[in-house]
Amino acid sequence: MTPRPAESPKRSRRRFSLKTSDVPRGWVEVATASNQMAAGMLESAVRAQGIPVMLRRPPLSVFLGSGGQHGVIVPEEHAGEAREILKEIWDQA
Repeated sequence: MTPRPAESPKRSRRRFSLKTSDVPRGWVEVATASNQMAAGMLESAVRAQGIPVMLRRPPLSVFLGSGGQHGVIVPEEHAGEAREILKEIWDQA
């Protein structure tokens, strides 16, 4: 079996979910959500603006299911823009 090269998060439309220890270098957490559904909504808002984004799931997600704190992770160079997008969402809520 020939290994396939890993896809860059920038080009992929797949959803990424990372364990706490798996956050790539150069990426930062810009928000947390109380569950996977809320984190997915934040992820979608950031992605809709063309910013690469991933979710960080809680270490006990196997036991918690979709519950527990989920982080929204973006490349460092997009952190400010992502925070502004999320701030607009929170201010409207």
